[in-house]
Amino acid sequence: MNRNITAIALIVLTALCCLFSHSCANTKAAPSGGPKDTIPPVLLKIDPENNTLNMPKEDVKVSLIYDEYTVVKNATGIYLSPPTKHAPTAKVKGKSLLVTLRDTLAENTTYTLDFNNALADNNEGNLAPRFTYVFSTGDTIDSMYLTGTVLDCQKLTPVKDILVALYDDLSDSACMKSLPAAATRTDDWGYFIIRNIKAKPYQIYAYTDGDKDNMYLQGEDQIAFSDSLFTPQLIVRDSIYELMPFDMKDTLACEARKSQVSLLLFQETASRQFVKNKGRIDTKKAFIKFNAHNTVLNSFQIFGVDSTAITTNFTPEKDSMVFWVDTQYPLPDSLLLSLEYMKTDSLGNLAMTKEDIAVSLSDETKTALNSDNAKADTLIRVEYVCKNENVEQDGITLTFPDPLAVYSTDSILFIATNPKNQNDTIDFTFSKDENKFGVYHMQLSQPYQTGYKYQVIFPENTFRDIYGRKNKSNTINIELPNTDKTGSITLNVKGVDESNYIVELVSSDKKQVFRTFNVDKDTKLYFPYLNAGQYTFRITEDRNRNGIFDSGNLLERKQPEKVILFKLPDGTEIIELPEQTDIEQDLRL
Repeated sequence: MNRNITAIALIVLTALCCLFSHSCANTKAAPSGGPKDTIPPVLLKIDPENNTLNMPKEDVKVSLIYDEYTVVKNATGIYLSPPTKHAPTAKVKGKSLLVTLRDTLAENTTYTLDFNNALADNNEGNLAPRFTYVFSTGDTIDSMYLTGTVLDCQKLTPVKDILVALYDDLSDSACMKSLPAAATRTDDWGYFIIRNIKAKPYQIYAYTDGDKDNMYLQGEDQIAFSDSLFTPQLIVRDSIYELMPFDMKDTLACEARKSQVSLLLFQETASRQFVKNKGRIDTKKAFIKFNAHNTVLNSFQIFGVDSTAITTNFTPEKDSMVFWVDTQYPLPDSLLLSLEYMKTDSLGNLAMTKEDIAVSLSDETKTALNSDNAKADTLIRVEYVCKNENVEQDGITLTFPDPLAVYSTDSILFIATNPKNQNDTIDFTFSKDENKFGVYHMQLSQPYQTGYKYQVIFPENTFRDIYGRKNKSNTINIELPNTDKTGSITLNVKGVDESNYIVELVSSDKKQVFRTFNVDKDTKLYFPYLNAGQYTFRITEDRNRNGIFDSGNLLERKQPEKVILFKLPDGTEIIELPEQTDIEQDLRL
């Protein structure tokens, strides 16, 4: 009986050990560590207090105490307005953040210290809510505010981290020579708030400020400006929706904010005209780069070269020219050019000027031209563009890097194969683009047919350029998209005046362009083979009728060409296209 009792006790003890080891020493499962911390740092105290008056002008320090350890994720995100020559410095000490202002402040001035999304907790990186600290070196705090949005002038998409600046200096060049009277930076939605400012007229500018000096650098930064002065009329209150902190991932909340002004950011076109750069690309090819657009070139000569051997090509903006020299004899390493063009003189006026310049082969270019790869390059690098969904409108586009000496379209085969696998050779047109150098277009002489397959064959030696290089054989296959699931949009364009318009079908986020038309009269535009989704139209007013978008100029107070988004009668911009649906819509310009 003793042996039985002992055996039973051993069995019970073994079972308990197994149970204990399973629950307390399971090496296969990692400890959970508890739920993930998703709570951002909480601000407990500020020293000196927010809205402090009569702050000293020198050696200013502001301390923020949080409920947990924080880190500075983006030191440049801490922004002082009005800005000083040196940006504030930030240092973490325990659970406190100490901000030091390094410059002497102006007297009787209201300042804001915007922390943006600069702070996060030390463990999970949860961003602290955006906070703006306000103080004054005088007896009062200014109480007005301004809201707005900065958009890309062409895409009409928001641009983040742009400096928006207010100037009480009303001269045209204020943003290039002085610091703003108040400023801030746009958030992820291109939205900005400039708060605690005076109720007085301001000029409004926005610029990229690449060197972070709080001034516009012409030729480097992009810029936007308001055509008229703005006097703030709204008063800062805690209950104002736009002044509250926002999570940049909360789309609905961020889009619900109202803007008082909208600024269009553009890359300024230079106004002073002169030869900015020049050089030789190879023995027969060189370029001249002008500083400004719309160059007026009266004459162009190369000493010792007959004009019939020279081919020139200006970019659409007319700010750069490439030229080729096709001679039977070798050219010297240096060519002497004679230009007569409208150049800006010392008084800032355009005057017809004759100028001689030399373009030479660099040592690097000589080495490249003498390399084995250059000697073996006997083929033209032709670029073929043909999209099934756009071929009815655009046809086939061929782009050649250098002028063609000869080409024979008789050797090109355009073959149509019907659903019964019967082939037929069909006619086509081949034409040179009037506006783009080296670009040619092929169009079928009859409508494309659904269910047919098409093949275009370019035999070797169809094209030869001035270097004697030839194309290699190439084949393009074409088949109209299946219409079983696609839809279409027909746009009835009305009210076209004396201007030209560029009409683009774009995605709802404005980042993808599906079709482009140039319109100079009332017409009907057809956009077939569209997948179900959201679309909108972007319309550019082509004021100078050159077929491209033209930017603005600050000192001339010239805004870029106007770009708008199509709007439905209810004010929305988005056209919802269901599957297998054809939509017809009016657009009255």
